[in-house]
Amino acid sequence: MQKKGLGLLLAGLAFLVLSVKPAAAAEMQFSVQAEIPMNQVDKTKSYFDLKMQPGQEQDLVVNMRNDTAKPVTVNVLPNTATTNDNGIVAYNEQKKNDKSLKIPFKDIATTDKEVTVPAKSSQPIKVKVKMPKASFDGTVLGGIYFSEKVADTKTKSNDSSQIVNRYAYVIGVKLTETDKQVKPDLHLKSVKPSQVNYRNVVNANIQNDQAAILTNLTISGKIYEKDGSKVLYQAKRDKLRMAPNSNFNFGISLNSKTFKPGRYTFKGTAKSGQQHWRFQKDFEIKSAEANKYNKKDVSIEQNHMSLYLIAGAGIVLILIIIIVILMRKLRDNKKEA
Repeated sequence: MQKKGLGLLLAGLAFLVLSVKPAAAAEMQFSVQAEIPMNQVDKTKSYFDLKMQPGQEQDLVVNMRNDTAKPVTVNVLPNTATTNDNGIVAYNEQKKNDKSLKIPFKDIATTDKEVTVPAKSSQPIKVKVKMPKASFDGTVLGGIYFSEKVADTKTKSNDSSQIVNRYAYVIGVKLTETDKQVKPDLHLKSVKPSQVNYRNVVNANIQNDQAAILTNLTISGKIYEKDGSKVLYQAKRDKLRMAPNSNFNFGISLNSKTFKPGRYTFKGTAKSGQQHWRFQKDFEIKSAEANKYNKKDVSIEQNHMSLYLIAGAGIVLILIIIIVILMRKLRDNKKEA
């Protein structure tokens, strides 16, 4: 199951297109293709899946092609694989390395940061990988990130940034030295209030501290008052993946509710294949944190506006009733007179 999940995870990396600002009917400016070497573990794969030796140096060759009528300049970055907060292995994020990571791919791979390919031509790009002298078990995972260099321009009329098209590819790199199977292991590092897209969430930071890729991961979590039994908030997500030696924030939405100061407990479970984990951690939401996030939560503002409208309508209705009653009394008094 793990091998199948790994294949699905990396198969799309060879030509994973990340359009930063896509435009319909726009022409692709360049393409890339890995030149598979002799030490490729699975030669049917189009990404680098290499069996390495301690201290080994090797040039990974990527053929870059430009079919347009003008030169194309491309930025080339070897990036360490991380896990983003959507539970997806990412190769283009400049995220801080997890403390358990001993061999970041970015530290052992070097290349020219910028390459210009002439019009209607192809050019080999070399990425030099230098393995540490000490042997290691498990997987080093990274990606070679190719992005078109586009100069940001300003419009003369309003000095605002124009929309530009930027094309990017990632070619995955998976490095191993030994055949020893390393199993992923999960830990709950912290639980704290936060926000995603200006909406209140509780973030449970989950860490995989082993040099192993984790696939088909399901995580569920619930928030309780400390020593309470009633579930306040909960979330469940499946088909998640984690890079080796990485962490990410598993977010539980408050569903447009305000943070309330107090002590709480997070309880969670995780499952991948035959592996199971249970988590539990107490945490506190302080008044200053609650006020800070509640003021910024755009969904809470919308709810407040609805309350204001309802309250306003209620006040208007009461005033109308009072006016009607007073008019009736005034009319009755005139009749008696």
